Amino acid sequence: MGGYGTFGPGVSGICASLPTVATIAIAMLLSIHVGANSVTFTFTAPPATVQASYTTKPLVQCASGLPVVVRGVHFVIRFRPARTALSFAKQRRLKGTGAVHELAKTCDFEADLAWAVGVDKRRPYNVTRKGARVTVVFG
Repeated sequence: MGGYGTFGPGVSGICASLPTVATIAIAMLLSIHVGANSVTFTFTAPPATVQASYTTKPLVQCASGLPVVVRGVHFVIRFRPARTALSFAKQRRLKGTGAVHELAKTCDFEADLAWAVGVDKRRPYNVTRKGARVTVVFG
């Protein structure tokens, strides 16, 4: 082997071709509309995965572990891969009306986006996806 990582004059020890890497589309959250008994999340593209459920665990921010306080029964909705668009990034809390008391962002880190929804009481819920919109209706 020659000096500086070569096998001889003009021959490199580093492979010049790299494997092709698949591109992952990240859904960007543009806005949230809070209704009396519903919440609609609007993205640039549909998130690949949406998970939603009530939780009795304490709410914490995903990156820091700091507690998040939300009034009401805790409902968490998570989107992957997703993040908040810069135009909406300052929004960390939103007030609600009716059954939806308030919302708080609990995660926006490494393509993992989650919001906690404080609901007046544990209600049946339905999550629907239509294009780039995800709506949760509490009934």
